[in-house]
Amino acid sequence: MNIAVSPSHQQRGIGTRLLETVIDKMQESGAKGLEVGTGTFGYQLTFYQRQGFRVDCIDKGFFLKNYPEPIFENGVQHKDMLRLTLEFSGDTSCQRTV
Repeated sequence: MNIAVSPSHQQRGIGTRLLETVIDKMQESGAKGLEVGTGTFGYQLTFYQRQGFRVDCIDKGFFLKNYPEPIFENGVQHKDMLRLTLEFSGDTSCQRTV
């Protein structure tokens, strides 16, 4: 699912409140964590990192494969997606297998 705040309403804490509500509801439901995906650069990445999300993996070519039109930010094309996780259990060790 995508969530966004209209550019004309950004920088007012709305996105932070939305995300905090999602985090609270997920914790209350018993979830062990939350995963989000975002571009590899830009304000969105730091937004999630401020909330405690940490980079988990890179989905290479995600924006190239899944969007019909290129997405640019500050003159740079988004190609890869970073997957970030917020672990509710406190366990942040890497447990992926290849």
